[in-house]
Amino acid sequence: MGAVLIVDDHPIIVKACRLVLGDIETILAARSVASGYEAFLAHRPDVVIVDLSFREDSLDGINLIRRICMVAPLARILVFSMHADPDIVTSALEAGATGYLIKDSRPDKLREAVRQVRSGLHYVDERIREAQARKDCNTVAALTRREQQVLSLFAGGQTYPSISHELGITKKSVVGIISRVKRKLGARGIGDLFRRGNLLARGNVTDHRKAAV
Repeated sequence: MGAVLIVDDHPIIVKACRLVLGDIETILAARSVASGYEAFLAHRPDVVIVDLSFREDSLDGINLIRRICMVAPLARILVFSMHADPDIVTSALEAGATGYLIKDSRPDKLREAVRQVRSGLHYVDERIREAQARKDCNTVAALTRREQQVLSLFAGGQTYPSISHELGITKKSVVGIISRVKRKLGARGIGDLFRRGNLLARGNVTDHRKAAV
């Protein structure tokens, strides 16, 4: 395996990573966002392991990810952080991170994450995926029964006219319901809306309310 750059301002974390990734030929380290960016430009490592929190800025690691991706869109970046909040995880991935691992993970998980990211695959800590799934289920379950029906059909690939015909409502109503669902779920786009709708299709969401709205 080629070079790995670790950008973290805690020496003990850097040392631990070096021990866990001992078979890697070259392990570089930087203790600030500025020096991490300079090290990336100078060495172009196969993988960059980035913390998100630095003394100069609580989440400056996200800015580093953006800067690296601006000059190297295909850079392979693994976030290694204590932050597990789904919104922070999403921000890091949208900035360009290829993977995300929580720092209290087992050592073998770090090795696995680095291998996957280096090979061009995405890696997200399973606990983050589970937390996001629970959050999605809760928000989808908060929709009215009619909203869930429309979302489920939409995620199944049906068009507005076909949803209108199946449910016996106007196309204008379907458009309005989809807009309302996007707003309620905070969906970032069609892909996000499809993902939420697939929870319904898989039967992962239960809505005990009987009245259609």
